[in-house]
Amino acid sequence: MPLDAMVANKEGWSASISGTQPESGGDSIECMRRRLDRAGKEFLRLVGEIRDRGNWGDGFVDALCDPPESFTYGGMLAHVATFSAWRRSLAILALRELGAAEGDLGIGDPIAWERSLGEPQPA
Repeated sequence: MPLDAMVANKEGWSASISGTQPESGGDSIECMRRRLDRAGKEFLRLVGEIRDRGNWGDGFVDALCDPPESFTYGGMLAHVATFSAWRRSLAILALRELGAAEGDLGIGDPIAWERSLGEPQPA
């Protein structure tokens, strides 16, 4: 399921970066909301620390891979952004096929989402 994969991706990368085990959770909508709230905040915190240190080109070992693999922080973030966009598109298509109204879903554009928050735009 694309929604579960989007949440699990952030859970897994956050655990890999911090050297912990990802938490398991359910795949109901309510469980995924809770998981995303927790994992999204942790992922943003970790990426913010990497940004603040300027460590995009530094490598880390993902011990959750079998066998363990090395990645750079910048490559990991590009991977997350790319696959999140792809999975978001799949989720929107699946929800439309299940009868969700197009107006309820938008097109998955982060710019449209940001604008929907009412954040001021630069002049």
